Parts: sequence; C-alpha cells; structure tokens
Amino acid sequence: MLPVEVAAAPSAPVLVAARARWFRLARECAWLAAVGACAFVGVLLFGLLALDSGARPVPDATAVVRVAEGDTLWSMAARFAPDSDQGAVVDRIVELNRLDPAAPALGGALVVPAQRG
Repeated sequence: MLPVEVAAAPSAPVLVAARARWFRLARECAWLAAVGACAFVGVLLFGLLALDSGARPVPDATAVVRVAEGDTLWSMAARFAPDSDQGAVVDRIVELNRLDPAAPALGGALVVPAQRG
C-alpha cells in the first residue's frame, strides 16, 4: 500500500488570526463607506442650499437715473434692484447702456433695471 498524506486541520490560532483579519477588513470598509456617505450627503445639501440663494431675477422694468458723485454700477444696482442678484443687475446696466463697467459718466443718464413697489 502506498503512503497517503493527510492534511492536518488548521490549528485554532490560525483560524482566530484569519477571523480577526476579516473583521478588521470589514470594520475598515464599513468606516470608509460611512465617511463616503457623509461626504455625499454634505455635498448634496450644500448644492441644494446654493441652488436657491433667494435672489430674484433681474427686473424687466427700467428707470432712467442720473449718475451722482460717488455712484458706482454696484451701488445703483443695490439701490434700484435690491432683491436681485447684484452681479446680474450690473451686467444688465452695462448691456442696456453699452458702457465701460469701470467708470459710469458723472452727471450722465443711465437706464437701469428697477424693481417696482
């Protein structure tokens, strides 16, 4: 008869070490998944908050105003359309008057978007 080798069953310390490695790996994966989920929710909430900034669109109504000393396009946008996005109002003033946004003419008349009421 030929000799037959019988594989010995793994010892208890080997099984315990393997199980400990598996639990450590599972715990690390769960922690990583939790951090990823929190980051996803944070970015989603930030995006939803930024979506509605509360600013209304630029008004369609316009008014003709004189540029006084110290006036800037930004100050006029804040005065005549305070609830709108100020950058969009300034862009609209530049577009309506075809002017250089850096220096409105002192004493000149400008057409500006104006909020009613």
